[in-house]
Amino acid sequence: MAARSSKPLRLRGNQSGQVIVLFALGLIVMLGVAALAIDVGYAFYVKRSLQASADAAALAGAQSLPSPGAATATAFQYGGAEGGKNHTANVPPVSTTVTTKCVSVAPCNPVNAIVVEQSAVVPTRFAKLLGVDSFHIDVKATACSPCGAKPLDIMLVLDRTGSMCQDHNGNSDPSCRDLTNAKQGVRDFIAFMDPTIDKIGLAVFPPASSSSAQCSTPQSSWYDSASSPYVVAQLAQDYKTGNVLNESSRLVSTVSCLRANGVTSYATAIEKAQAELDTRGRSTADDIIVFFSDGAANYGPSYYSNTSPYRRQPCRQGVTSAGVVKARGTTIYSIGYDLNAVSGGANVCQSYSGSNESPPITAYQAIQQIASGADKFYNQPSAGELQTIYTKVAAEISGARLIDDGLL
Repeated sequence: MAARSSKPLRLRGNQSGQVIVLFALGLIVMLGVAALAIDVGYAFYVKRSLQASADAAALAGAQSLPSPGAATATAFQYGGAEGGKNHTANVPPVSTTVTTKCVSVAPCNPVNAIVVEQSAVVPTRFAKLLGVDSFHIDVKATACSPCGAKPLDIMLVLDRTGSMCQDHNGNSDPSCRDLTNAKQGVRDFIAFMDPTIDKIGLAVFPPASSSSAQCSTPQSSWYDSASSPYVVAQLAQDYKTGNVLNESSRLVSTVSCLRANGVTSYATAIEKAQAELDTRGRSTADDIIVFFSDGAANYGPSYYSNTSPYRRQPCRQGVTSAGVVKARGTTIYSIGYDLNAVSGGANVCQSYSGSNESPPITAYQAIQQIASGADKFYNQPSAGELQTIYTKVAAEISGARLIDDGLL
């Protein structure tokens, strides 16, 4: 009998070697795909992180518009680069670019939008096997403010008492620097708003003696007449022509001519501002009051009895009156100015008789409580920065939001 051939065994050995090679190649491919998936997944994670921080930075920066410098600085502060408030530790180094510009959603003076662009280079580990050394990630976020949002009915309530023409120590200041700063802040606020959708009016304290005497030097005695008008400029939309303030409008011209004198009583001014919103406001608009004062209330109208809280607790009555207004759905922003003054804009609330309110309350506490929340209260302990504060309030109520400016 012939010997059995061993050739089939050699064939089986060759096939086994081929399978091992194919398996090895397949394993490499699978590992490569898995590795690529890990690197790509991490790249997507980085992209999501960068987009989130860019969105946050743009929204934060928009709150400081229309100041290009302030908006840019704020955006960097909230960005995703190292040192930014939205920096993520396990993300590669982030490069941030911030620019400002005009977009067509609302009037622009000088800018109304901020663009935050962020990028990062994500190195790969496993994808290098396929010749991919890194992924370059780019994101972009644009936010506007104002954005032509829901219409607003806004009453400005402005302190024009005698302390507005005094310095921090209660000395006479013939230049009335505090009042000048407040008036400029109000003008900046008005310039920021959109007259096509926003109405603005003005109430003052002390009130005027008549509707035609808004530019006269106020007297404390004018508080004592129930007919004295606190609203010296009714809600209107003629305060701007294009992007320029209309100096002949009742609102702008009144702001320009205001003078300071007299003591402080603000409860009725808040109530009259709300009455104006009720009378001439629109059901389709949000009601806003922006209240400003440099000190404590120390007087109450004499047509109230001497036991009335308007007389005995003028600061607390201001808080109470504001509470009634807020309960109606009106949002109140309050601005305290030089509240730690040692005289003039005194820090301690007093009754009409000159005694301290009981229980005691400070000007800071009263004006803070008048606001619709801690985030709606702005304390300015030193003079000269009211323009920034009024602009911040204007930006917030105008509703900063993210936009796709490629569609504008």
